[in-house]
Amino acid sequence: MTRQPFDPKTPCAALLLAACASLAAGEEPAFRRGVNAAGPEFGGALPGKVHKDYTFNNEATFKYFAEKGLDLFRVPLKWERLQTELGGELDAEYLQHLKQNVAWAKAHGGQVLLDLHNYGRRRVKLGEAWKSVVIDVEVEGEVRVTRAHFVDIWLKLSKEFKDEPAVWGYGLMNEPHDMGTSDWKAISNAAVKALRDSGDLKTILVAGLHWSNSADWGKHNGPKSWIDDPSGRFLYEAHCYFDSDRSGSYKKSYEEELKRDPDLARVGVRRLKDFADWCKENKVGGFLGEFGVPRDDPRWYTEVLKNFMRGLDEAGMGGTYWAAGIFWGDNYKLSVHPAEKFTQDRPQLAVLLEHLAPRQGTGDRGQ
Repeated sequence: MTRQPFDPKTPCAALLLAACASLAAGEEPAFRRGVNAAGPEFGGALPGKVHKDYTFNNEATFKYFAEKGLDLFRVPLKWERLQTELGGELDAEYLQHLKQNVAWAKAHGGQVLLDLHNYGRRRVKLGEAWKSVVIDVEVEGEVRVTRAHFVDIWLKLSKEFKDEPAVWGYGLMNEPHDMGTSDWKAISNAAVKALRDSGDLKTILVAGLHWSNSADWGKHNGPKSWIDDPSGRFLYEAHCYFDSDRSGSYKKSYEEELKRDPDLARVGVRRLKDFADWCKENKVGGFLGEFGVPRDDPRWYTEVLKNFMRGLDEAGMGGTYWAAGIFWGDNYKLSVHPAEKFTQDRPQLAVLLEHLAPRQGTGDRGQ
C-alpha cells in the first residue's frame, strides 16, 4: 500500500491522535480489536442442551486470545435460549454460562461484547411448529414478537451486566435483514432509549439492515444516522466479507474469485469505504463486528486481510474477527481458533496481531 504523508487535519489522523491522547491519560483506547467467541448461538434444537446442541467457550479460549492482545470477545447469544418465554425471566443455566465466560475474560484482562445473534427475528412456537418471526410483523393475525419484547430482553440483560466492567458493550441485534413492514430504526432507538433511561451507559452497537453489509450501507440504511442517544456512547456495526456474494461462505477458490475481480487484494478496502465514509459524514463511530478469510490459500490473509486491516486502522475502527471458538474444530476454514490443544496458531492470526488496538504506554500497535 502506498503511504501518504501524515496530515494531522484529516479525520483518520484525528482519531489516531485522540487514541494517543487517551493512552497518555491512561484511558481506554479509541477502538478495540478481538474475536467472535462463537458457539452459544449455534445448533437448531431449542432450547437445546449445552455441550450437545451448542457450546460456551472454555477458559483457555479467553486466556489464549487475551494474552495475544485480541482482548475483546464478541459473544453471540441466541434469544430463544437466553429467554425461553417472551417477556419471561432469563434462563438461569444459560445466564450462568454467560457469566462464567465474562468472568474468564475478566480474569485474563479481556472484555465481552454481548451480541443478540437473531437477525431481527425470533422463533416462536405456533401449534407444534417453530416459526421464525420478524419483530413487529404480524403473523397469523397477531404480532407475535414486539419491540416491547426486544426492549425487555435488553433491560433484563442490562440488569445483570450494567455494573460489570468486564462487559464492554451490547450488540443490539446481529444482521437484521428482510424485515418487511418492520421499522428497524424505530426498534433500535426504542432499545437505546430504554437502556439510557434505566441508567445504563455502556457502549451500544447498532447493526444496519441487509445483513449489516458494509459495502451497501448507505443504500440500505439511508444517508443519515438514526440513533438518538444524548450520551453519544454508541457505534454503528457493519460486517464485511470478501467473497463475490459477500456472504462469508467462500464457495469459490481464490483463483476463481481473482478471475472475477483482478483487484481482489483490495476488495475489503473497497467494501469498507461506503461504511467508513457514511460514518465520517454523519460524525458517528463505526465497528466491524464480523470479517474473516479462509486459510486454504495464503493470499486471502497475506493480501486481502492485510489490506483490509490497514483500511480499518486508517478508519480508526475497532472490530472482531469471525471467528474463534471450540465449536469449530478443524473443518471451518475461517476459524482462527488454535489447533492441537491451543499449541498451534492459525495462519490468519499473524495478520490480526499486526493490527491490534494501541496498547497503554506506547504509540505502537501490538504487544
